[in-house]
Amino acid sequence: MRGNRLLLTYSLLARDPATGQLGVASQSHYLGVGSVVTWAEAGTGVVATQAFALRSYGPRGLALMRAGKSAPDALRQLLQADADSEIRQVAFLDTAGDVGIHSGQRCIGAAGIATGEHVVGLGNMLDNDGVPQAMVRGFHNADGDLAHRLVAGLRAADDAGGDIRGRQSAAMLVVDGTPTDAPWDGIVRELRVEDHHDPIGELSRLLDLNDAVDDISRVVFDPNGPILGPPQPESVYRSAAARLAAAATVLGDNPEAIFWAALLQERWGHPDAAKRLLEAAARHNPRLETFFERCVCIGNLTPPGLSGPA
Repeated sequence: MRGNRLLLTYSLLARDPATGQLGVASQSHYLGVGSVVTWAEAGTGVVATQAFALRSYGPRGLALMRAGKSAPDALRQLLQADADSEIRQVAFLDTAGDVGIHSGQRCIGAAGIATGEHVVGLGNMLDNDGVPQAMVRGFHNADGDLAHRLVAGLRAADDAGGDIRGRQSAAMLVVDGTPTDAPWDGIVRELRVEDHHDPIGELSRLLDLNDAVDDISRVVFDPNGPILGPPQPESVYRSAAARLAAAATVLGDNPEAIFWAALLQERWGHPDAAKRLLEAAARHNPRLETFFERCVCIGNLTPPGLSGPA
């Protein structure tokens, strides 16, 4: 059937009660698992649809939860209309923390579900029956924000045996739990690894990069911040410089953080430091010197650094 995909995989859905964030993450020996399994909407819920996966459980489940149905009721309604529900494995999680779970009798083993506080793990065609519980345990034992704990849960599942066929792709979606008229603005993390020999390791790497880019964005794109805003207290410049230095370490050969650090130093009134950083960035990409000049020309650098065009 056109809407079906054979997604023999494992997934983790969770809610962070401290922030209200909701997340779903998945790994499979299947190309582009995130194009089928993982669904999320800010202020609504998250969905994983797998086994002989029917994509429509994602958008239709979110629509029902958005309309006010709880996760269990939304899933129940869709299952009742699905003549092939016994080959599905599906989980819904809503903003109240309610969970709807279904694992059909005809899902290929090992297949199972494990639940914990604010988390559910499910999988099919697993190496062994203990994989879902290992996934939940790995999530609970991890530190960090919701996204990093989801990765830890996937890694624990893989360490426990994972998908019996091996590894190929992984995906993650994390959204805010607060209802909004603009749910696209509530996406916290949206990451996919389409085809990789170590998809969970690559997902973890991309998550670290995403964290670093977020730090850069907080410094650079805040209209009232140290790059675009008015002159700041010394403590603000120091904090911004530390953020950019940490981001530069994560980015490695990517000079993005170093370039913006040069702009920051110029604004801070440290032209010698700015010059050194710009030269370092230009060693990776000589055109960044021209880009620096363009930033000056549109007035991005104002006192206490350069003043822009007369």
